[in-house]
Amino acid sequence: MYEQIFGKYPQVKVINYILINPEKTYSKKEIAVGAGISRVTLDSFIKNLEELNIIKKEGLKYKINTESKLVKTLIKTQINLAEILMQEYIENNKNTDKEITDQELDDFLDNFNYEVNIDQELKKIENKDKYTLLDNSKIILPKHPQTIASTDIQRDFVIKGFVNNDKNGKMINYG
Repeated sequence: MYEQIFGKYPQVKVINYILINPEKTYSKKEIAVGAGISRVTLDSFIKNLEELNIIKKEGLKYKINTESKLVKTLIKTQINLAEILMQEYIENNKNTDKEITDQELDDFLDNFNYEVNIDQELKKIENKDKYTLLDNSKIILPKHPQTIASTDIQRDFVIKGFVNNDKNGKMINYG
């Protein structure tokens, strides 16, 4: 999404690529291939990304630094941009009687550059791993005894992931 706004500069491509899956560690080759740049180009600025605390080195691999205020801001901005694009799309296509074509759906979904592990998602569907949280309700997630409760939820949302509070307090991946 950042490429659409800031251009197809190598640094933007790399940041955009590694923000897609913040929990994954990448080799230099994986980053270069995933971002669509050469390894030589990546080598010319990867140290700068480390110095800016955007990425951190873990052995021979690199990972996005989720502790960095800059990275947290980039993630929040990416979410806000996706919401703006979605809202604009909805406003431009308010005629709910009209069905969208496959091409229109593909064009809309192409705005989001997220990688998905299809096998993992299919397994979730098979296991019926779907939880709905409605106003004034409580649910308990299987395998995680934490209770979620709220009386002031304004929107529907999906919790995609859960990180144990003992490790990284208060981290939840919202979708």
